[in-house]
Amino acid sequence: MKNQSEFLEVLPIPWLEDNELSMNAKMSLLRFPCPRCNKSYTTKSAVTAHYKYDCGKPPRFECPYCGKLSKKKFNVQDHIRHKHRAKPVVCNTLF
Repeated sequence: MKNQSEFLEVLPIPWLEDNELSMNAKMSLLRFPCPRCNKSYTTKSAVTAHYKYDCGKPPRFECPYCGKLSKKKFNVQDHIRHKHRAKPVVCNTLF
């Protein structure tokens, strides 16, 4: 294995000028807004999933023990684990 100084010579460290942003920094500034509600996401796939399953849709999942509603099944399951500890984790789908 090469020693540390040889390794640093083989792989140059990228230095940025003050007025330049790296590609990662530019990508972190890029946001994808939902065309319906203008909520923004860092990836196109996240805004697509939001638009398809969440935006403007009523909650689809319900806690069978107290009626709590959520758009996400995991949220109801997590709710049951914390609020109804002695009961089995099941989730009713409304539609």
